[in-house]
Amino acid sequence: MRILLVNPSTGYYTRTIFNPLGLVAIGSYLRSIGHEVMLEDRCVHKQNLDSIIETFKPEMVGVSLMSGRVLKDALKVSKIAKKRGLYVSWGGAMASMHPDLLLTNDCIDSVIFSEGEYTFQELIEALEGKRDISSVKGLSYKDNGKVVHNAHRPFADLADFPASDFSLIDVEKYMQPYLGSKRMMYVYSSKGCPCHCAFCPNAFYHQSCHRKRPNEIVLQDIEYLIQNYGVDGIYFSDELWVTQKSDMLDFCRRVKERNLHFYWGIQARIGMFDKEDFDIMYEAGCRWAFFGIESGSKQRLQKIHKNIDYDKIVPTFRMLKQRGITTVASFIIGFPDETPEELKETCELILKVDANLAPVYHFTPLPGTEMYNDLVAAGKYKPIKSMKDLSKKIATESMGQNLSAISSKELKVVRNWFIWKGFTRKDSVESSKNFTFALETILHGINAITQKGILMFFHDGFTALKEFVYIFWYANMHPSVCKKYGLKKHG
Repeated sequence: MRILLVNPSTGYYTRTIFNPLGLVAIGSYLRSIGHEVMLEDRCVHKQNLDSIIETFKPEMVGVSLMSGRVLKDALKVSKIAKKRGLYVSWGGAMASMHPDLLLTNDCIDSVIFSEGEYTFQELIEALEGKRDISSVKGLSYKDNGKVVHNAHRPFADLADFPASDFSLIDVEKYMQPYLGSKRMMYVYSSKGCPCHCAFCPNAFYHQSCHRKRPNEIVLQDIEYLIQNYGVDGIYFSDELWVTQKSDMLDFCRRVKERNLHFYWGIQARIGMFDKEDFDIMYEAGCRWAFFGIESGSKQRLQKIHKNIDYDKIVPTFRMLKQRGITTVASFIIGFPDETPEELKETCELILKVDANLAPVYHFTPLPGTEMYNDLVAAGKYKPIKSMKDLSKKIATESMGQNLSAISSKELKVVRNWFIWKGFTRKDSVESSKNFTFALETILHGINAITQKGILMFFHDGFTALKEFVYIFWYANMHPSVCKKYGLKKHG
């Protein structure tokens, strides 16, 4: 079958451009079993969809819905496809959480929930008349106007899937400078996370299950990118890179045995690695590590089930910085009923950790999470009931409903103060240079905007300028708030 996979446009968005790893994985698998697949990423270049359909002549269209940012374009794509009589199926994290709502739209025929490779394969077989659609696990669909949810599909063994087929995308469009790399690319080496954080949809989407791709297959992806595109940096997009030290040691050994020279970075968990581990990782090319800390309050960490050793947080970052690995510490502010005293503790910990980068995000109740369910049950948060509600769910970056005991103004000041501090700090992530992160951030934004053409360049450029002024205003024009949370002396 001829299949068109579409990654919808996010609209205005100046952040780093991500290659659509989920669609690449599904497309690679479908190609490996004989289907003809085309992947259209409208985040990097919006082509005329009618022309694409006319030329490629797909028999079905798969649309990825990862966030509310893409909903508008996802619907536009689906309506165009349906006008041409094509079968349309949606998938992705957000689609998996809202199949009933999505299937109220006439332009959507089915929703693949959770992992997509095998479900997509069996859906194709059903459309070809080779099996009954009711037997396709992991699928929601409409039957005579009624939404039907088939049984859940057990997770696959990732060793059964092929290496990524990067010919599905224009690799050059995703290259970017990042923390010492000039041509960094995103790759995945695992899916899911074994943790049960109350604010994270992992427990719903991945059922708190971590699955590892074999290191040999991951290195095939990396070696291909190095040899064919000159990639010199790999950012592992995994929610959690590894859960066992043996996997880390095996990966580092294989990198050195293959004599591969590239920088790489991970998302890790406090307490998993020690100084000797960081030494081994550094020697194999690791140059940055991201840790989700979330809060400086021990009581808050218990409430959100973070389950990390608080006393190891600062020593971990100290070891990393001594080893020469750039550190990223992520925090969330504005948790339900969070107090100013808790926010002070968080600010104190951020300053004490002194990570190279310390992104601070606003709390957003995400569907499928324990906290979302509790807030809805308590009548403190309105559940998503319409497509309009869904389109507004842009988590963590924008201030939504303030559920804390802290004023919205103070939350905005604290978040933007740390953004500004990270953007302007002189002791760059590269010790030999000043303001490297600031320069890279500007380059990322310009690159993301220019990918969309001259007309969108001016629109998005103006919007980016407004965002810059917003950050500057809250970070620098509220000294009393900064003083209250101990930030003024560090300005």
